[in-house]
Amino acid sequence: MKGKMDNWLKNKNTKLVLTGIAIVLVAFGATYAWWTARIEMKQDVTMGKLRIAASFEELSDPKGFEPGTFSEINGEIRNEGDIPAMVKIDNSSQIKFAYADDQFTVIPVEDRQFISDTPNAIKLSLAPTSGDYTDNEDVYWFKDTLGQLYVLMEAGASLAVNTRADYDGEIMGNKYQEAEIKIGALLRATQVIDGALSQEFGLSFKELTDVQANTQNGRSKRTISNGQVRLQELMARGK
Repeated sequence: MKGKMDNWLKNKNTKLVLTGIAIVLVAFGATYAWWTARIEMKQDVTMGKLRIAASFEELSDPKGFEPGTFSEINGEIRNEGDIPAMVKIDNSSQIKFAYADDQFTVIPVEDRQFISDTPNAIKLSLAPTSGDYTDNEDVYWFKDTLGQLYVLMEAGASLAVNTRADYDGEIMGNKYQEAEIKIGALLRATQVIDGALSQEFGLSFKELTDVQANTQNGRSKRTISNGQVRLQELMARGK
């Protein structure tokens, strides 16, 4: 009986010792150090700026216009940023009516206010002051499928433009007499990248036609213009 007890204790002590060794090994194993290496590279990048500006002359005699006539205003559009910009030019003209209808129902003076020219009675068009769409190598003119005008301007480019406002005689009835008109062009710009043009203007490359190409007689329709080449090049950067 005593021999069995001694054997049992001996075996138990052995197990305890082995267990203790295992614990020690685990504890020491947690302190092993593996060889590692790490390097971090940094590159400074400065974001560009998108900024446009415009200035236009005042009309020398802004009174007495009538349907069927037009006004011409010279001005300048500038890309004052350091990245290319696509500029959309919208008609933002407003009218303050003196009469509510063609029967000369008078609108009280205190109720008269400028409103948007929703009937599009004032037709606005822009063109290079020189009349030449190709004489400025930093500017490209485009139109979309609806005839809306866009100008691609390289960084730092400036463009002399002639703005013409035609007063549509087919729309301007008697209610337009004595009305005050603010001729306005809204210029909006965005990056010349596929995603930006799509989101801001709802445009794709295929929807834009180079005005320069349209003004060159005898040009093959299959030939891509310089403006289209540059536009495609810039738009592809975001893909």
